[in-house]
Amino acid sequence: MLWVSSICLFSIIIGCNSEGKIKQIKLDSSTSIAKYQNVSVDNSTTFPKTELSDSIAVDFVVNEQSIRAEQKTDKGTLLMVSNGREEKGHLLVSSIWGQEGDYTFQSNYSVVYRQEEKEKVLLVLPAFQYVQPTQKKLTFKHISFHSADIYILTPQYQTGYGAESYLFTIDKQSGDAFHLEINKNGIVSKSLIYSDTTSIPAVEKETLVIHPSVRAGTSEQDAKDMHYRLDLKNKQLIAE
Repeated sequence: MLWVSSICLFSIIIGCNSEGKIKQIKLDSSTSIAKYQNVSVDNSTTFPKTELSDSIAVDFVVNEQSIRAEQKTDKGTLLMVSNGREEKGHLLVSSIWGQEGDYTFQSNYSVVYRQEEKEKVLLVLPAFQYVQPTQKKLTFKHISFHSADIYILTPQYQTGYGAESYLFTIDKQSGDAFHLEINKNGIVSKSLIYSDTTSIPAVEKETLVIHPSVRAGTSEQDAKDMHYRLDLKNKQLIAE
């Protein structure tokens, strides 16, 4: 394994394209290896195989905590951070997950809520992998109920089946922050899937309204807007 000085590397050769030519990406000052203190050039993965594994080339490994998403709130900050090894690479071919050359990220991520010296883990995403067209830090979208603020995080920018987001809430009265589960007809999931061709979910009359992802074969009933009520006690959004 070759360890790289953080002050002398300004670009990195990251693989070959479909014609067998060397592909080189220049890394600007905001995204380059140079900003990390502990980086290794390593083209192997230590994570379990995924449906994206055969379409990805690992370029280098970050061996320090990285902040991949950040959002200021009234009384703190929401963050998505890596824990331990983080593999950064790129897509070799275009697919429903992104375009050839898009950036890939994989690590054991956590979403945390930070207030001064205190930090609360809201959600753990082990061996989580996602694709983005840039290396820019992600943000959380914000919507508001009367009793709580909701923050929406969508790490994967396209999927082919709609946007998949993780929702977090901050109780306006208590200040408590937590991850919201999605309860649809008794089936509970960690994420919310909705149409990626329309606007983000909106609050109307104290219910969350989403436009479902519509594909070939989607029934008329399943194509209707979904309404969810906020249940702070059980930390859920419940379909009505």
